[in-house]
Amino acid sequence: MQILNKKGIDFTPLLIISNSVLLFFLLLTSLINSGRLGKLANADTPTLVELSDGNSVRVTPIGSKERTPQAITNFVGRTMTGLLNWNALPKIDEELYPNKKPELDSGVQTGDKKITTSTWAAGFALSEDFRVPFLRELSNLTPDSVFNGSTQSALIVRYLSPPKKIKEGEWEVSMVSNLIIFQNGNQVGKAISFNKSIFVRAIDNIPLPKNASILQQAPYQARKAGLEIFKIQDLNL
Repeated sequence: MQILNKKGIDFTPLLIISNSVLLFFLLLTSLINSGRLGKLANADTPTLVELSDGNSVRVTPIGSKERTPQAITNFVGRTMTGLLNWNALPKIDEELYPNKKPELDSGVQTGDKKITTSTWAAGFALSEDFRVPFLRELSNLTPDSVFNGSTQSALIVRYLSPPKKIKEGEWEVSMVSNLIIFQNGNQVGKAISFNKSIFVRAIDNIPLPKNASILQQAPYQARKAGLEIFKIQDLNL
């Protein structure tokens, strides 16, 4: 009887090839995941911020000296209308208070003349070296008849330019507007051109103390956008 010598099958080459293929796929997966992680690491991370009224909003972090164009133009428009909308007559809900007579705003004294309380509050959006002289100029422009209720004004903004960056944390905004003066029941009003270059810079937000008084709330409300106006000059059209 012839005895056959059976040689064992050598699996070593097959194992080497299998390991090589497996290592290749592991390396490829690692590179793909690294790329995804890199994109995630470099992406702007949305942050959930709780506002003072309890609502939460999702925001994107930016540099301490950066502001979005929309935030800058909104701040400029809101501040300028607050400074130049003169009205000493408060709003009264006639349904709730049918017999209550409106109490006129007594205003805030600035030198020899006065400005409305709303103008005073909006003035905190101006830098400290600019606020006092500018409010004094406004008091000279504010008719005395504002405080007996016979005169009111409204700033009609026709155009606000996109913010032009001057340097880090500073921008210039051009405003084309009309200041409408309503006197003695004249509902048509008289329009005065009010075209200005407005210079804005980034500031740190001031914290609002607990149980803050009205005097403390006014600067916070005016500056909560993290911006202030430090110069206003005539616009060259």
